[in-house]
Amino acid sequence: MARVELIAQRGRVEARIGEDTIFFRSSGAESEVGHWPTEYILAALGSCFAGTVFAYAKTKNFPLEKVTISLEGELASAPSRIARITMEVEFTGNLTREEKERLLTAGERACTVMNTLKGGVEDVKTLLRD
Repeated sequence: MARVELIAQRGRVEARIGEDTIFFRSSGAESEVGHWPTEYILAALGSCFAGTVFAYAKTKNFPLEKVTISLEGELASAPSRIARITMEVEFTGNLTREEKERLLTAGERACTVMNTLKGGVEDVKTLLRD
């Protein structure tokens, strides 16, 4: 189970994840510190994909040394969301073309964040605390 606590005040939006605090930009809260939330979605996708690929490479004894990923999200206006994501992946190591393709397929199949984005979240509940 993932858990994040978020506090938003005018001029400041922060999320607490375990012992870490990260800051977000928000035009509504007039916060200019940190990154846009959509950038974190892209970063989460890339990091999950890379970790998944490294795990697969380890089980197959592929000589994967590095994964470089460039992500770009295209925004839609109504409803506000990321409509399209393009992810360019480069694998470094003494890998054959077939091994690289297998790594790509494994990442696409097993990355939790990618599966969430592609399939959608089954249910999002918003509860009001007293």
